[in-house]
This record gives sequence, C-alpha cells and structure tokens, in this order.
Amino acid sequence: MASTAAARRYGKALLSLCKEQGAVDAVDSDMRMLVEAVAQNRELSAILGSPVVRPEKKESIVRAVFADAHALSVDFLALLSRKGRAGLIGDMASAFVALVREEKGVVLAEVITAAPLDDARRKEINELIGKVHEGGVELSEKVDPHLIGGFKLRVGDRMIDATVYQTLRSMHRNLTNNPYEPAY
Repeated sequence: MASTAAARRYGKALLSLCKEQGAVDAVDSDMRMLVEAVAQNRELSAILGSPVVRPEKKESIVRAVFADAHALSVDFLALLSRKGRAGLIGDMASAFVALVREEKGVVLAEVITAAPLDDARRKEINELIGKVHEGGVELSEKVDPHLIGGFKLRVGDRMIDATVYQTLRSMHRNLTNNPYEPAY
C-alpha cells in the first residue's frame, strides 16, 4: 500500500514536470513502453527491485535500456534509481499513465470475447461505452477461447457480462425459481 501511494506521488510529480515542459504526450508514450517492458521482462523488474544491486548500477541500466526515450523520462527514471526508488519505477509508470488518462477524461475499458473483434464490433462497443461515458475510451481487448460466445465488458467499476454462459445461467435461475404451480 505504501509503495503504491509513493508510486502515485512520483507519477504526479512527473506529470507536473511534463506539463511545465509541454512533454505530456511524449512521456506518456515512454511510460506506456516502460509498463510493457517491466511486465514482459522479469529480469529487468528483478534487477530494479533488488536491494543487492547498487543504485549507480541501476541508474546505468535505466539509462541504457531507455536511451531512446524522451530526455525528461530518462532523467526522472535515473533520479529514482539514484535515490534508491528503482523498485517503484513500474508502479510509478502505471500511475503516471492512469493520471494522464484521468486528466484527459479517457476511461479504460476491457472487453473479453471468444474470438478477436472485427472493426464493426469494436465500433459498436465504443458506441455502447460512449452512451455511459462522455469522454474518450481506451479499449483493451482480450480473447478467451473458453467463452462460448458473447462478451464481457468492464468499464471502470462496471461490468457487463453478455456471455452465452451467463445468459444460460440466468435462464436456468429464472426457470428453477418460478413459483408457478398448475391449478389442477
């Protein structure tokens, strides 16, 4: 909990720096790349979080790995590494992305389907979300072959479960809880 709060504070600090320098979009794309890199590369995550690796070494690793990133991103990550907070880099990047999304009024939506979405379905889902949320939508798509059909849509803390399994389960519940008894 404390590390998450610290990561959010660092994300806010980075966002205010980006606003001052007009580099919000560039740093946002860097932080998205960083979130993916930390999630996909367990060794990078382990090195950054390790208390055995010296802060100077972590700083050099961060500068080498993210050399192509915006200068503000690299300097901020190097500062975190130098100050012994490199273990928070992944969480800080996630917090920064969430803060930028929140500031732009964009909601994160996740859709889970049995098969990949085509453009028409994607547009239909975006319109469905647009009825509930007036800002932009960042749609994350996942495919779960265990679903028979339909979709699950999560927007913030709301969930729409329109899968075939859920529909059948609802029908079963309605049929078994029916108080109807014949009069004869």
